[in-house]
Amino acid sequence: MSDKVRLGIIGTGGIAGSHLGGYKALVDAGYTQFEIAALADVNDEQRARFAAKVEELFGNTPAQFRSAEELAEMSDVVAVDICTPHAFHHTAAIPCLEAGLDVMVEKPCGITIKATDRILQAAAKKNRIVAVAEQVRRGIKSRCMSWAVNEAKMIGDPRFLSVMGLGTWDFAEVTKSYAMQWRMLKLLTGGGMIFDAGAHFADMMYYLFGDVVDVYAWLGCFQDITINSTELGPRPMDVEDTWTSVIRFKSGMVANWTWSFAAPGEPVAAQILYGSGGSAHDRGGWMHTFQNGADLTLADGTKKSYEEIEKEYRAQLSPETREALFPYGVENDFALECWDFIDSVQKRRKPEIDAETTKWTKSICLAAYESSVCGKPVTVRDVHDGKVSAYQDPINEYWGI
Repeated sequence: MSDKVRLGIIGTGGIAGSHLGGYKALVDAGYTQFEIAALADVNDEQRARFAAKVEELFGNTPAQFRSAEELAEMSDVVAVDICTPHAFHHTAAIPCLEAGLDVMVEKPCGITIKATDRILQAAAKKNRIVAVAEQVRRGIKSRCMSWAVNEAKMIGDPRFLSVMGLGTWDFAEVTKSYAMQWRMLKLLTGGGMIFDAGAHFADMMYYLFGDVVDVYAWLGCFQDITINSTELGPRPMDVEDTWTSVIRFKSGMVANWTWSFAAPGEPVAAQILYGSGGSAHDRGGWMHTFQNGADLTLADGTKKSYEEIEKEYRAQLSPETREALFPYGVENDFALECWDFIDSVQKRRKPEIDAETTKWTKSICLAAYESSVCGKPVTVRDVHDGKVSAYQDPINEYWGI
């Protein structure tokens, strides 16, 4: 095995803490092929707290910097894990790639398609890896349900997916935290939850059901609040809090994805996949499809619990497949995304989820926004290829992308 990967982390906020927990789970399982050697964040106090946590968990003190440029130029890391808000994915990734570093970028790997293309171009020039921190499909429950649906065919051929979440958020309270403030402004996040948590949803759609042809969507915002943004100053919330959409797959399958955080009264949270031989009712209440497993109801009324499915799934895994999907016995999804990145850097291999793959999946999300703008279905390919971009154009113009 080659030398340990000296790793930097850029952005030390909320999601970086989840990544840190993933790295710790790897060490606890006996995987020690990396060292967190440097951190970068403009928030000095937050960065210092994170550095203290690294020292507590791993026993070393990482170097600290205020920018991606400083870290890339002055540290001795060979790879970086980028955990910034969406608007700064490309501005953090590109200088690191230009310095010859491999990168893992938090989903959605760029605030627009053009931002993703900038990252890909920088990576190609230096022949560097761009992994994307997309964890949901990697956990044991998601892997198990993919097997149950697509290999074991437990509910026959997939026909229709219904995803609905209706309820309310107290946005005035929620947006007191920085982590949620930037998520409520289009210029910082690229969109609302369709583009944030929805990036996980889109990846699971692609992973489970294959290519998406087009998306037809309506989006709305019923909130009237001001976000006091650190980066942009006071601005009205301008991302969707409600949407309904129809997603058509190349296979012929169809999904309806309807969600609202502005629906007072009776709440609804249900994800059900219907196939030719039964249905799979997701156990989770969030839009991370199958992250919590699912229970089956077959056409003849027979019930099958997730626990029964997982038992069958584990029994049929070969030792080779088990080690490939869950190395060192690790089944934590964040730990597995971190392992995939470190292992790909060491072995100079393609990571399971990279920027090219997620350009397609983020195009599913962006197709919903573009459809809402033009009022008709939009093909994912047209979004991916940059032929449809009216929604994204103001973001690109503002950030000079």
